[in-house]
Amino acid sequence: MAIKLRIRNLKSREAGVVAFETEPEALAWLKARPAFVDVIGAAGQTPIPMDVQDRLRTAMRPLDAVERLAEAELDTSIAQEHVKREAEARQRETEMHEKHKAAMNTADPERLMEVYWRFDTGMRLTDANDPRPIPEEAKEAILAWIAERNEWVAGRGQTVGECTVKVWPGKLPSKDSDRVKEGKFTPVSHSEPK
Repeated sequence: MAIKLRIRNLKSREAGVVAFETEPEALAWLKARPAFVDVIGAAGQTPIPMDVQDRLRTAMRPLDAVERLAEAELDTSIAQEHVKREAEARQRETEMHEKHKAAMNTADPERLMEVYWRFDTGMRLTDANDPRPIPEEAKEAILAWIAERNEWVAGRGQTVGECTVKVWPGKLPSKDSDRVKEGKFTPVSHSEPK
């Protein structure tokens, strides 16, 4: 049976795959495993039977002291890089958040407002950085929108459980515009909301 193994070089960090036509070839290579070449596991989509895996594991020349030190240094280096990448990602996220927060404070107050409503918690803006209060006219329009959807689903024994609605907070863009521009809702059975 053909056997493929994933390997990595403990010094260069180069990763690759070694392939063998037969199990004896793989066993011979593992016994004489090249210096600083670490076997990570099986490669390929065909699973290697457990008894063959056990024989391969047993045959592999263990890492010597110098190789173990190289492995520890490589693993430490990889872990440090991971920590650094995570810190950089958090920093970018914080910067983007601050930028967005600043943009919200200077954005057009008449822009569309996205509001989330849930039967047991009421209304809130979906963007926590949007400093605008939800005007009474907008609240009334949202409640009317919800009431209309309740009529749609009442025949199925359901009611609106939650919804997200985009609403004009102040001046409408035109005299033909509805205050609620669009929305989506999730119906629940009457027995669900407690």
